[in-house]
Amino acid sequence: MTVLAEFEKNSIERAINEIFDKYGYGKQAEKLLEKIGVVSENAGFHAFLIGGFPRDIIIYILKSTPETSNKFKSSEIFEPNPRFLDLDIAIKGSAEELARLIKENKNLKFKPNYLRTHKKFGTASLEFLIGGIPLKIDLASLRTEVYKKPGMLPAVSSGKAGLEEDIRRRDFTINTVAFSVGRKDFLEIKDYSLGIRDILKKKISVMHGLSFIDDPTRMFRAVRFEKRLGFHIDGKTLKLIKTALDKNILDNISGKRIVAELYLMFNEKKPWACLERLDGLGIMRSIYERLSFRKENKTVFKKIFAYFNNMHKESKIRSVCRDIDINLFYMADLFYGLDDFELHETVDRLNMGQKIEKTLKAIYCDIKKINSLKLNIDGIYDKLNKIDVKSVLFYFFQDFGRTESDLNFRKIIVRYLNKIIFIKPYLNGNDIKSMGICEGPLCGKILNEIKLLKIEGRLKSKKDELIYIKKKYIKN
Repeated sequence: MTVLAEFEKNSIERAINEIFDKYGYGKQAEKLLEKIGVVSENAGFHAFLIGGFPRDIIIYILKSTPETSNKFKSSEIFEPNPRFLDLDIAIKGSAEELARLIKENKNLKFKPNYLRTHKKFGTASLEFLIGGIPLKIDLASLRTEVYKKPGMLPAVSSGKAGLEEDIRRRDFTINTVAFSVGRKDFLEIKDYSLGIRDILKKKISVMHGLSFIDDPTRMFRAVRFEKRLGFHIDGKTLKLIKTALDKNILDNISGKRIVAELYLMFNEKKPWACLERLDGLGIMRSIYERLSFRKENKTVFKKIFAYFNNMHKESKIRSVCRDIDINLFYMADLFYGLDDFELHETVDRLNMGQKIEKTLKAIYCDIKKINSLKLNIDGIYDKLNKIDVKSVLFYFFQDFGRTESDLNFRKIIVRYLNKIIFIKPYLNGNDIKSMGICEGPLCGKILNEIKLLKIEGRLKSKKDELIYIKKKYIKN
């Protein structure tokens, strides 16, 4: 394709600087990369930008090129909702040694906020502040990896591996494109596995036939990249996923690793698209036989996403319930409908802990209580006030019928969540105690009464609240 001519140093440099500008780094970020290249070469090493950043830069160029802009229009590049960039740099040499040299280099104007090394894996992490914005750089020595058992973390051998050997251990061809960070070949493309070809074809393809056997979490990543980038998992890779699932390969990895992958999907701009694909591939059933993702789940996921992406609503609800977590609601919907035994088995398989299981059971129990309130809405706000906010919110995300009474009850729930829950008395416990009422339970009862009267519009000021307490509870 003639568009390949676009992938020259000047085009890449221009695209990188445009992205750096969008994040607020400006020209300083490119200068930092150049300096890292210099320090690396002075130590006898060679550095390469690799992974998601080069991939997304290439897609960015394709989105900006008239010949291909329409084809890549739907591709979401860079991490969802990012506040800063996280770059991966592969080192032909010691990542730990390079990180130390960068930190100690007195001629380097950029001083890292922190340096963390991981000797076992031959990696190091640095974070710089550029224009007050963090820029995280993960350094990793070029290496080979051996998976002694399927699903286990690999045994790493950094040895004398070169870039060509290193990329063979990676997940997908589109993530193997690298840009050199050397002085003489700064931002020159290194593409040893036809990564650019597969980007142009919008194809997710694994590096080798045992990829999912070695690391089953790559199934989740394949789906995540497919949906975020608007690509397609190729036929060969789909067959390898099926073969791995037929061997129950997900049984070889911990529940925590599966949950981590699900949470990454929940953070995508269309998490329901990822879960729908997981279900279609049979991955949900491989996690636990009763798990699925139906049309109803998709509707609820969209509601959860919309609510928590409304900054005003989210900040308000957090003001009355600080332990609200969007992931909890996604998980609650996935598990909704499982009986107690099935819920226990699922939570246990995913190693989510007794606290999460207890919270989910409480939400499901509260849902039944809220549904029963439809039969008698007298004192409804007082009744709702005694139920955990998370449960009321989860009820709001669900669809419990379309009859007139269902819709009217839903309006009550909406009013409660949008307004009633935030109504508070002007007086507090200390004010009531200062009036000579020292009994704790009575104090709480009075505050609740005042709140309900405020909801009804019968108390409109602090003076009204004081008069009410004096008349009803203070004898002359």
